[in-house]
Amino acid sequence: MKKLLLILLACAMFILVSGTASFAQQKIGHINTQEVLQLMPERDSAEKIFVKFNAEITKNYESMNVVYNNLVETYTKQKDSLSSFIRSAKEAELVDMQTKIQNFQTVAQQELVKKQNELMAPIVTKLKNAIKAVAEANKFTYVIEAGGGVLGVLLYFPEDESLNLLPLVKAKLGIK
Repeated sequence: MKKLLLILLACAMFILVSGTASFAQQKIGHINTQEVLQLMPERDSAEKIFVKFNAEITKNYESMNVVYNNLVETYTKQKDSLSSFIRSAKEAELVDMQTKIQNFQTVAQQELVKKQNELMAPIVTKLKNAIKAVAEANKFTYVIEAGGGVLGVLLYFPEDESLNLLPLVKAKLGIK
């Protein structure tokens, strides 16, 4: 029984020591992807396209509101002189227009998110590939998001035990 206990204790110590040794060989880096994205020229191009797309949607939304407000103003001025049938028809027209505006607003929000994702996807992919290439070239075991950016969130990391990959990734992307 003592031999079995000694063997188990020896195995446990071996596992503990080998586990600690392998952990010590791991190389950890960190990066703030939001900071890199701000420096990427592709983001500026994507932002210009997005702003133009948003302006087009906003212009259409505002145009619909102007038409609706004109209809409300006309109806308000005339409602006392309208027959009940015409008044009901005008009210239905106002409700229909209000519904169209609300639907437009909902779809517009979805389209804005879709457009932003469409524009940012290749930029984020390029950033991920650069981080991966730097990590592989420098033999990093882990790369941690340090700024809560586009790739995740980190609550704490010991900066003195981790290398900031920002300069390496910027160099990989050709950003000065």
